[in-house]
Amino acid sequence: MAKQVAGRDAVSVSERVADASNILVLAPSFPDGAAGVCVDLLGGDDPASTAVLGVTYTQSPGKWAADYERETGTPPADGTVISVGSWGSEVETEASQWTLEGVEHAGDLTALGVTLSDHLTADRPGGQRLCFDSLTALLQFVEVRQAFQFLHVVTGRVSSAGAVGHYHLDPEAHDEQTLATIRGLFDAVVEVDADGEWTVTTR
Repeated sequence: MAKQVAGRDAVSVSERVADASNILVLAPSFPDGAAGVCVDLLGGDDPASTAVLGVTYTQSPGKWAADYERETGTPPADGTVISVGSWGSEVETEASQWTLEGVEHAGDLTALGVTLSDHLTADRPGGQRLCFDSLTALLQFVEVRQAFQFLHVVTGRVSSAGAVGHYHLDPEAHDEQTLATIRGLFDAVVEVDADGEWTVTTR
């Protein structure tokens, strides 16, 4: 049975979804009202001790890493950014503690899956946290069926590794059937409104 919990300042999103391995974050792409939710889910209580794995279709890897450090105030214990598509060949950054990877073709789910698997391991001290930004971008390049199959594998690997993954999706960019299909893959769904207020639904 689904359980809904509304966001409150005294309680963090990560606390509300502490038992979930894979979390769908439903929020408009612009403006990025989910920024605070994303940072909370990635950094947790101690961002400096966390292993962070980012997948981005929308930023250069260097900017993604820099944004993370700006928002949390610290680099992670271990950081990897996988840039996909047009950013795939731009893997330079001043943040030398980050490992940067590129997947040149946005629709190449095999290459992305292999790269993710290479960096998703069960022996990360302090646990590993994944941010996938975004499923809306992914669905511009592959059909829903392909995306579902890919995400079924990825979410399984995240669970097996004892990691926590969250995946951004703009609900305004997809029809109800697509949203229903994608939602079924996740342990929890965080819906963020235009004011940054959030509601959590868990299985």
